[in-house]
Amino acid sequence: MRVDMPKHIPPGNAELSVYIDKELKTDFKLTCVAQNKSMSEVIGNLVKEWVESQPQKQPTKKNENKDVA
Repeated sequence: MRVDMPKHIPPGNAELSVYIDKELKTDFKLTCVAQNKSMSEVIGNLVKEWVESQPQKQPTKKNENKDVA
């Protein structure tokens, strides 16, 4: 019987689940370990870069407050 341990999600973060090819996941994990980076850190940066590169972004509440002076 498997007992799931509670996950520790840092404040201000959210969980994201995706499905990718098993071999790609293994290669990704090994590359992250080799570079001493967490998979979450790398994915977070990639998603952020992709969102920022899109011509029509939908602002979030966090982003809306950045331009307020």
